[in-house]
Amino acid sequence: MLKVNDLVVQYGEAAALRGVSLSIEQGQTVSLIGSNGAGKSTLVKALMGMQPITAGTVEFLGENISATPATERPALGIALVPEGRRLFKDLTVQDNLMLGAHHPAARQRSGGDIQFVYDLFPVLGARRKQLAGTMSGGEQQMVALGRALISKPSLLILDEPSLGLAPIVVEEVFETIKRVTAEGVTVLLAEQNMQQALALSDHGYVLAEGTVVLEGSGMELLTSAQVREAYLGGA
Repeated sequence: MLKVNDLVVQYGEAAALRGVSLSIEQGQTVSLIGSNGAGKSTLVKALMGMQPITAGTVEFLGENISATPATERPALGIALVPEGRRLFKDLTVQDNLMLGAHHPAARQRSGGDIQFVYDLFPVLGARRKQLAGTMSGGEQQMVALGRALISKPSLLILDEPSLGLAPIVVEEVFETIKRVTAEGVTVLLAEQNMQQALALSDHGYVLAEGTVVLEGSGMELLTSAQVREAYLGGA
C-alpha cells in the first residue's frame, strides 16, 4: 500500500531523514518508534506532503505521490491524526468530526455518514453536541481519530497520539487505537511509547538520527535486547 524509498529530508544543511525506506501492506498496523528527535514527525510530515523531500520517493497504492501537494493527499485516501490533536475546541464534537469530510473526495467515500464513527466510539454519539474543548484528553483523542476516519481512508497515520497524556489516559488512547485496527484499518503509528505501540503492531521500524536502524515484527522488536536496552530502558 505504502512504499517509502531512500527518503532524504533536509532542514537547511542538516539532514533530518537519511535514506529512510519502509513499506506497509494493506490491513497492517506498523509502528515507527524512536526517541524524541529521531525523525518520526519529519517522516509523517513528508508522507503527508507537509515537508518537502530532498531525495527519494513516496508511493501510495502503486502511484508516485512524492510531488503531490499536501492539500490533495487526503483525497487519495490518506488521513492524519496530528500530534496534539488540533481540535477546534469551541466547536461541538459533531462539527469537529464533520470537518474530516470537507474534501469532495472524502465526502464521496463517506457519503457524509457519521454514524459509523458513533458506532465505533459510542461516547462521541452520546456527547455529539458537547464542545470538544470540555472533553477529557482521551475523549478528545477519540474525536481526532473519528475526524480522520470519517473520510474512510485507506491509510490512517497517527503522530504521537499519547504525547502529553496521563498514564491512565494513554491506556485509554491505545484501547481506542485497538478498536480502530480491529476494523481492518491500515495504520502507521509514530509513537514514543514504544511498549504500547509495538504490542499492537504487525511490524515496526526503529528510527535513530533520521535513519532506520532496526526493523522486524512488533513482537521481535518488543523482545529485542537491543531495543529494550536502547529504547525501553532495559525494562
